[in-house]
Amino acid sequence: MSIKANLRARQRRRRIMWISILAAVAALIVVSYFVAASLNDPYAKYIGLPVDSATMNALTGVSTSTFDAVGAPSGVSPPFNITGPLLTSGGKPEVLYIGGDYCPYCAVERWSLIIALSRFGNFSGLQYMLSSSTDVNKNSPTFTFTNANYTSKYVSFVAVEEWDRSGNVIQTPTTEQSSLMAQYDTCASTGRSGSIPFLDIANQYVLNCGAQFNPSCQPLTPLCISGDNWTQITSHLNDPTNPKTQAIVGAANYLVSAICQVTGGKPSSVCSQTYAQQNLSYSPQAASFQPTLMAVPTRPLE
Repeated sequence: MSIKANLRARQRRRRIMWISILAAVAALIVVSYFVAASLNDPYAKYIGLPVDSATMNALTGVSTSTFDAVGAPSGVSPPFNITGPLLTSGGKPEVLYIGGDYCPYCAVERWSLIIALSRFGNFSGLQYMLSSSTDVNKNSPTFTFTNANYTSKYVSFVAVEEWDRSGNVIQTPTTEQSSLMAQYDTCASTGRSGSIPFLDIANQYVLNCGAQFNPSCQPLTPLCISGDNWTQITSHLNDPTNPKTQAIVGAANYLVSAICQVTGGKPSSVCSQTYAQQNLSYSPQAASFQPTLMAVPTRPLE
C-alpha cells in the first residue's frame, strides 16, 4: 500500500471513529433528556391519550347526594351575572371556554367544567393532559378540549385551547370570541385583562380572573393537585368531606346553576335539584371582590 493510500485509510478510520463518538454522545444526551423528563413528569406518557372509561365514569358519575352535600363551599367563586346579548350556537345557549393546555388554573377549572357539562350532555374525544412543567403548580393532571366533542339537547359547548403545553399557539379565537374576551375578561380586583381560563355562559354569566378556586401548591394548601394523578383525584369525587372534591364539585355546582338559568331550567331532572340552585347574585365590581387569592395567569406573549 502506498504512503498516500495508507494516509487516506487512517484519515477514514479517524473520521469513522469521531462520527461514532459523536453519535454515542448524541444518543446519551437524548436518553438522559427522556430519563430526566420521565422523572420530572411521571405521568407524561399519558398526555394525548384518550380518557379511559373508568375516569369518564367517575367524572360523569358524581352522585346527587355528593353534589348536595358539597353545596357552595367557602373559597369557591361563582361566575358573575352580565347583561349581554344572548350567545347561542346551533339554536342553543352557548358555553364558551378559552384556555390553554399549559395553564395550571385552566387545569383545575376543566375538572369542574367537565363535571358540570356532563349533567347536560356527553363528551367524547377528551384526552389526558398535564399543565406546564415549568409554570406554578407544575404538571397538574387535567384534560384537553383540543380534540373533544360535546353533544347536548340543552346547551352548546365551544372550546378554544389557544396554546399547547409548551405555550405554542394551536388554536385561535374567532373575532367574535376575541371581542367577548376584550369586553368581559378584565379582573376588577387586579385590573388585569386577558386572563385564562375565560368562560362565557351564553353571555349571561362570565368567569374571568382565573379559576373558581385557588389551587396553590404552597405549604398547607390542601387544594393542590400538582403531583397527583387522575385516579387519585377521581377516586375521591364521591367523598364530600375531601377538600379537593369540595372545591371541584363546589365549582361545578355554581356552573350547573348558571347553565340552568340560561336553559330555562332544563332538564328539570338536573335543574330542580338543590345543588343546581346556588346563589349567583354578586357583582365583580364590588370593592371586596376577591375571586381567588392567587396570581392570575396571563396569556403568553405571541
